[in-house]
Amino acid sequence: MKKIVYLLFIIISSTLFSNDELKKVSIQFMWHDQFEFAGFYVAKEKGFYKDLNLDVEFKKFSIDTNITNKVINQEATFGTGSSSLIIDKSKGKDIVLLGSIFQSSPLILLGLKRPDLVSIKDIKNKNIMLTADQQRFATLQSMLISRNVQLEDVNILKHTFDIEDLINKKTDLMLAYTTNEPYILKERGYEGKIFHPKDYGFDFYEELIFTSKEFANKNPKIVEDFYKATIKGWEYAFKNIDEVSNLVYKKYNPQNKSLKSLIYEADEMKKLVYSEDGRIGLITKEKLKLIEYSYRILGLINNKIDFDELIYSNKRKEQPLLTIQERQYLDINKFVTMCIDPNWMPIEKNDRGKHVGISADYIKILEKRLKTPIKMIPTETWTQSLTYAQQRKCDIISLIMETPKRKKILNFSKPVFEMPLVVATGLDVPFIDNMNQLENKDIGIVKDYAISKLLKLKYPNINFIEVENISEGLSRVKKEKLYGFIDTLITIGHQIQNDYIGQLKITGRFKESINLSIATRNDRPILNSIFNKAIKTIGQEEKQNILKEWVSINYEKRVDYTFLYTVFAILFTVILTLGIIYRQYILNQANKQLNKKVKEEIDKNNQQHKVLTQQTKKVAMGEMLENIAHQWRQPLSIISVAATGIKMKKEFNILTDEELLDSIDSINQSAQFLSKTIDDFRDFYTEDKHTNEFFIDETIEKALKLFGIQFNNFNISLLKNIEKVKINTLENELIQVLINLLNNSKDALENIEDEKLISINCYQENHYLILELSDSAGGIPIEILDKIFEPYFTTKHQSQGTGIGLYMCEQIITKHMSGIIEVNNHTFKHKNKIYKGAQFTIKLPLLTSKAK
Repeated sequence: MKKIVYLLFIIISSTLFSNDELKKVSIQFMWHDQFEFAGFYVAKEKGFYKDLNLDVEFKKFSIDTNITNKVINQEATFGTGSSSLIIDKSKGKDIVLLGSIFQSSPLILLGLKRPDLVSIKDIKNKNIMLTADQQRFATLQSMLISRNVQLEDVNILKHTFDIEDLINKKTDLMLAYTTNEPYILKERGYEGKIFHPKDYGFDFYEELIFTSKEFANKNPKIVEDFYKATIKGWEYAFKNIDEVSNLVYKKYNPQNKSLKSLIYEADEMKKLVYSEDGRIGLITKEKLKLIEYSYRILGLINNKIDFDELIYSNKRKEQPLLTIQERQYLDINKFVTMCIDPNWMPIEKNDRGKHVGISADYIKILEKRLKTPIKMIPTETWTQSLTYAQQRKCDIISLIMETPKRKKILNFSKPVFEMPLVVATGLDVPFIDNMNQLENKDIGIVKDYAISKLLKLKYPNINFIEVENISEGLSRVKKEKLYGFIDTLITIGHQIQNDYIGQLKITGRFKESINLSIATRNDRPILNSIFNKAIKTIGQEEKQNILKEWVSINYEKRVDYTFLYTVFAILFTVILTLGIIYRQYILNQANKQLNKKVKEEIDKNNQQHKVLTQQTKKVAMGEMLENIAHQWRQPLSIISVAATGIKMKKEFNILTDEELLDSIDSINQSAQFLSKTIDDFRDFYTEDKHTNEFFIDETIEKALKLFGIQFNNFNISLLKNIEKVKINTLENELIQVLINLLNNSKDALENIEDEKLISINCYQENHYLILELSDSAGGIPIEILDKIFEPYFTTKHQSQGTGIGLYMCEQIITKHMSGIIEVNNHTFKHKNKIYKGAQFTIKLPLLTSKAK
């Protein structure tokens, strides 16, 4: 009985007095309550904070709140802030960053859609609502400077954060969030005009969680527990959006937002908060340095910053990567054995007993993560490697495609690399748009490749011939013992560049691609768990660096410009070094507008910038080559059709002089275009580009002439309303842009059953040439509309495109022609019927007046 009474006393005491043990802390939010802070609300409401003995107070936002000072002065324990916290750090404010909720900033400039607000340049002399803190945001300033606009060029008003001020025209624009104000504006029945820094290449962190260094040093456990519970709250919030939106709607909603708008905010946030490896809260030194560099060239930072001191996450005790059992397995076995493909460069190779290539560099990172040696078991062929895996002579296979048959002996990690398949042939083979053109041809493929069986089933009329390795396959193509050979874009490109320039070329691409994983023996499932965990630690940036290293090394060995029509075999060089381009982009665009102090800094580093320029151009070369290859298909097809037509009519003795001359003119025009494309490729690497005066209607006709056969074949009708306007710019580059846009419209219309229309409107407006190209293909899905100018973003099969066409269009128009290119979904009327499709709008400055 005494024991029962004692137990009851303990339970009652713990219940009555547990609150006294909770440690009181607070967080100052950077805005009013809404879904933006849902993770914090969930952590409190679900007891995640309480479970770690924390009692958290939420401090409300007001316009006059200086969040950094509140945290430094310990009026709040934690705070949320923008990337401008880096400026505070540079000015001696001793803060530490715990994590970032937004991996990509949702900050935008928002206005009403109207004719005088099309581009960033149009905001000059407009009224913009900004807070004093927002005026320092690098995302905003970088976007403006990239288009030669300064804050001094606009009228800054005090920010009311009231969307009605836009509607009532009390301001032209205001700084807003993509997750919030655009939806509210739409609810009111208005269409917004958004200027998003991300679209201009400036992608920063937002809503960083921070505290003072003093508090962090004195209370590391509280800091750890608060951050841990907060991230747990965010993870719950995004897994249960409806439930948490209801919580915010009922309890944390001083702005009286609708439930629909809160759910919209949650869905939009979800697109921006996860890192590439699926984590919430990640911050990296590399990205912070890019942000810091942007502030520095804007003249907002002068002092050095110790990023190891700034990022508190570096001082956290890292959670063990592996479980005790997994660590014991590796320690007992001491190393992991591995089989590879011994002849598959640049992916991998057994080079006199040493594993080299892309795969080797990736494996080295895994070795460091696992703190365990990975030893290669030498094999002579890929078939022997598979046999060794079956005999359990190797624990893992470095890179391999998953198949049902292989799953009987192996477990597979999540895909590490995706490689598109291409076919290489002799130089005399025309471009292949459809793989059925290879019917009854002898096509080589490496023996025991997983893709071999798939291709044989899908293309039964192609004669697939197995070879031991890629070297044998390409050698047999060169000797004309095989019509073609299939492998990945990156491996065939490497082999052609090093051994077959001027002899072989890439002729076509399959829709299929290879997803390569790391395979582990399935009689030891613990290995699969170990390697999946290690793979998760390798981010996209590290993979890109590996690819960049091998691409740049192989590319610089030799480039034969006299064989330009084969050089595009090196398409794998298209892989971007995003960090370099990003950095260079800021420098090139901002340089003219920066103050003398920034200019001096740039001059000091002039030599370094020259190196970066060359590196950027080498990356861009790959894009240009792909673009050239893409464009050449049309004129080459015209030449082929015209020549064949002449031959056939001559054989039947029905060739007239007029038809002969027309065909020769068509061939000559196409050849001239090919020649101009080569000149453009050469000029791409010179600083000076020569403009010329021309009439836009004649230039458009040049571009359309290349599509005459294609448009007829697909029953596409052209609607033209083109004024005769004279312009002074880069004519051939403009033709390249038009060809890309027309080709995209043609592809989009290919499977449309309704009437297929392409509309081209061209006119002069003030001192600008406006060119509008629309189609009736139904439009672009709204969720991808803002991504289509991003490099490598494509909705096409890999056999049809790489995703750089529109990116190159945007680069040519904005960088080479000082213009603007935009896209939206558009409706137009033709013969009393309404059609919907995508509309691309190009705006180019005129240096001469409208032609008479």
